Amino acid sequence: MLFLGWDIGGANTKAVALYTNTKGEVENYESLSVFFPVWQHSLSELPQLLVQIRDQLCKGRNPYSVGVTMTAELSDAYQTKREGVNHILESVEQAFPETNVWVVDVEANLLTLSEARKNPLRVAAANWAASACMVGRHVKDCFLVDVGSTTTDIIPVVGGKPSTVGKTDTERLISGELVYTGALRTVIPAIVSRIPVWGRECRVSSEKFALSADVHLILNNISEEEYSCETADGRSKTVEHSLARLARVVCADTDMLRREEIYEIAQYIYRCQLDQIKEGLLQVAAENPAIDRVVVAGMGRNFLARRAAEAAGFKEIIDLGQLIGDKAATMSTAYAMALMVASSDKKH
Repeated sequence: MLFLGWDIGGANTKAVALYTNTKGEVENYESLSVFFPVWQHSLSELPQLLVQIRDQLCKGRNPYSVGVTMTAELSDAYQTKREGVNHILESVEQAFPETNVWVVDVEANLLTLSEARKNPLRVAAANWAASACMVGRHVKDCFLVDVGSTTTDIIPVVGGKPSTVGKTDTERLISGELVYTGALRTVIPAIVSRIPVWGRECRVSSEKFALSADVHLILNNISEEEYSCETADGRSKTVEHSLARLARVVCADTDMLRREEIYEIAQYIYRCQLDQIKEGLLQVAAENPAIDRVVVAGMGRNFLARRAAEAAGFKEIIDLGQLIGDKAATMSTAYAMALMVASSDKKH
């Protein structure tokens, strides 16, 4: 049987087609991630995108069930989250008019489309609940540290279920369970306000001159292919252009700063980003002192999540890729949604 899981984000839309055998065991899966910043497109284009991804993944087969989670409702393409949720649900319904569609809520329940429409804020940004439930199938008690392109989720999993203090994004920002820093799209002034330059502290420009992707490309944490978002200046995704972009953060250029000096700037920003994640993890850990294991997920799981967990003092750190495969661990939420609907008793 074929099940389709969706993670509809503001910048990236991800989907996983999950194939199971007659015993309900996973036989195979295929995944696809498309950079689609919703604020740069007409809202009418979202259903078309979903259909294109569906056709590419399903190859003419109809999925038995579809599972959906979203974070795109936070985008300023929408006036309110309620408006965003309803538009996304409508887009999914247009793409799958004759398929069972389930939407995960912040309690990790699966809701019908009509139930989700009645409770839009319950399904807004509930992606972490799906991922935590999937991780809980493998590791009953742990902290899930999931570093994506834009944000980091730090979710306590207790008895196989998410056990968060916060439910909404705002509540989770307060509790440390959401850290707004990621592997690709984070602007540098959101990580640092000052950078050592020429032996002294230098304030940074608040312009969008460079992204965390530039830092990680320079440091060889990601490849040019993994630099999947748009660059800050519209130029190419090469180390040379990333060096130039990063130099602009301190209002300099590659004539003023040597390559080694820009590399040192990148290293400093990297350390500060690790500190951001470590700080969130320590805050969450203080509320859950009995948990001593960390599961790392997302595209930044090795160079951000793992390093931050090590800095926070954790000894047992598990790569989600070793449990479900590297590809699935990078798109863990979409994979989790496909798995949820495949294993749910709500299938009809």
